[in-house]
Amino acid sequence: MKTKKERIFYYDALRAFAIIAVIICHVDGFFGSLTSTTQVIAQMTFHDIGRIGVPIFLMISGALLLNRDYPDLSQFLKKRFARIIYPFIFWIILILGQLYYYNYNSTFIWKVFIGEPSITWYFWTLIGIYLFIPVINSFIKEYGEKGMKYFLAIWFITMILKTFNAYPLWSYFDLSYFAGYIGYPILGYYLANRKFKMSDSKVCLMGLIMLIVSLSVFVYLNYYKSPAIDLIYQNVPIIFMGTGLFLFVQYLDKTHKFDSIKGNFIGKAISSLSLYSYGMYFSHVLVVKFLSYHNPHTHLMFPVMFVLIIFLSWLMPYILSKIPYVKIFSGA
Repeated sequence: MKTKKERIFYYDALRAFAIIAVIICHVDGFFGSLTSTTQVIAQMTFHDIGRIGVPIFLMISGALLLNRDYPDLSQFLKKRFARIIYPFIFWIILILGQLYYYNYNSTFIWKVFIGEPSITWYFWTLIGIYLFIPVINSFIKEYGEKGMKYFLAIWFITMILKTFNAYPLWSYFDLSYFAGYIGYPILGYYLANRKFKMSDSKVCLMGLIMLIVSLSVFVYLNYYKSPAIDLIYQNVPIIFMGTGLFLFVQYLDKTHKFDSIKGNFIGKAISSLSLYSYGMYFSHVLVVKFLSYHNPHTHLMFPVMFVLIIFLSWLMPYILSKIPYVKIFSGA
């Protein structure tokens, strides 16, 4: 008889934050007109907080999937792909159907499918990462922490080069196996298992400071339209933002700051957002598009619209997960 695997609350908290962050990135149109510098910076800060979502999702994947025993490669790939492909097929049909209903042309619809002007790019990125996970997994099992540090050091160098638009330095200097999004899963596993010499409370504070400082730098660069942030998820400030948040939430849990909410409504809401986060990643596209035609365009109504978008985006996969034979498509 299989026993139910115990959930790790700080992963749920990070995943819940990540899906809300992703939604943050797509609700700019629900603000009213920005008439002052303060409003512009406030809106930009809110939006840039949302940029942490995708790195956090990938970091959690690495923390959960790396340094594991996968005796059957085909079973690993089948299980991983089934979890992401079936929901993608279901939701992409609805998303493309909605665009067709609103009279978008076939070229635009095709681009949405392949992820060019749409959040569906994440699905294709995830496919590539899952294909590479068994290779990285064997590397980490063989070389342990030293291997991770080796990979992360070169990955960080490639991110510095990308941040300053200097990658690749030379056409034959190929660091492509270390570049891109693959570093985030490894970073997530490394942080989840790293033993710090300082106290848990100090690591928590360090994470918070790292998050605030790097977010401030990112907002500053964004405000002045720096080319250093053109690669939204592949630059140095984003790496530090993701690292800071991951450590902050992880060590809030280790210092028992979440104990008082784990069993109440807030804790259950966090766990539910986490459980349905993949489905919400797609369903919120439908919700945002629909509500954009009923947009009040006022700052006062924005909090209401934002909460409504989150609720409806959660409600759709939640309902689907309760229907027999349909749960596999819900993203739960």
